[in-house]
Amino acid sequence: MITEASSPDSNGVLQQRSPLAHPKVRHGEPAGGTFAGWPAPVRSGSFRAIPAGMALHEILATKPAEVMLRWKEQVRGTLAPEAMPAVELINHLPEFVDEILAALREDAGLSSVGPSPERSATAAGHGEQRLRLGFSLDSVVREYGALRDAIIATARDAGEQITFREMQVVFDCMITGIAHAVSEYTHQRDAELMRHANEHFAFIAHELRNPLSAATLAFQQLKTKGQLPTEGRAVGALERGLQRTSELVEQTLQTARVASGIELRRQWTTLGSLFEEGAIAEAESKKVDIRVVLEKDERVHLDVRLVRSALGNLLRNAVKYTHEGGIVELRGAITNGRAVIEIEDRCGGLEPGKVEAAFAPFVRLDNRQSGFGLGLAIAKQAVDAHGGNIRVQNLPGKGCIFVLELPVTVE
Repeated sequence: MITEASSPDSNGVLQQRSPLAHPKVRHGEPAGGTFAGWPAPVRSGSFRAIPAGMALHEILATKPAEVMLRWKEQVRGTLAPEAMPAVELINHLPEFVDEILAALREDAGLSSVGPSPERSATAAGHGEQRLRLGFSLDSVVREYGALRDAIIATARDAGEQITFREMQVVFDCMITGIAHAVSEYTHQRDAELMRHANEHFAFIAHELRNPLSAATLAFQQLKTKGQLPTEGRAVGALERGLQRTSELVEQTLQTARVASGIELRRQWTTLGSLFEEGAIAEAESKKVDIRVVLEKDERVHLDVRLVRSALGNLLRNAVKYTHEGGIVELRGAITNGRAVIEIEDRCGGLEPGKVEAAFAPFVRLDNRQSGFGLGLAIAKQAVDAHGGNIRVQNLPGKGCIFVLELPVTVE
């Protein structure tokens, strides 16, 4: 019940009215006995009476079991299966009710008894658990609506009036809880879908690699023995096609391995040693000078294989897009527990819209260049696996600077 002189119209929207308009009806309660969409009070002799004049936070502190009982009666068999064990059905919701209680006490100027929903991960944990149990996203949202109804019904059955302010606090808590639960549900669901997709791609790539290797080997043997035509363009086209397909298969496998969330295998190394094996052959063929600048080289603890993969892809991209005879600068420093690596090329700058999509799979920064657009995506996944970040700074008319920041332990 709402103590403000208000009642819902035909659409369930609260409207101001005079408290004398319906003298036989309690304030805030329409003649039909309930607000539109709100549950009728459940009368049960098994529920103990509580003193009159209690605030909503006192009711929740006194009767939390009754709130959960009403909630279970409302969702069992509708939003949740009848046979679901009570411990799985209830899950984190009693803790969430405690958080609503804390928010009500805090709003009333009283000392808090715990975190409010805004500062807690309870609802997020509930969303993750519901995904594992196979609940639909719609059911997760409706569960919180049922909990709101159960709180209102418990207060009404106790004969207490809920103030408009208390109702606002409850509604705010429900919205926050829904947001956290839905966010975690969708995050975990999308991660699972991505994992399955990567496994699928990895399986296909792995199955392609064996026959492709056999075809490449046969081609090289025929070429060595002089059994292929020396005139025409068919042989060259076949060789390039085999090479590009091999590169695509290897990059797909590499992407799947990095994105699968594999455990990092950290080991001690230095930035100098990580910089030693970067696109040297490609740079020499284009007469591109790779200049290395290290402010201070220290031993750091990270996954050497993944970081070298990221650097290799970034350097190959930098050399590929730098004009022949140009310069690529590779800079490294360690500061405040983070390894900062910069790769600056002379590509002439990125086209509008390319910066935002630079690290998405199958995006090429320059459509005039060959490739599959996986190099930057692989680099990003390797950096993400370390909990770091990667970004690109566009220098129009000059080039780009790719920046990697990796949290590291320094020896």
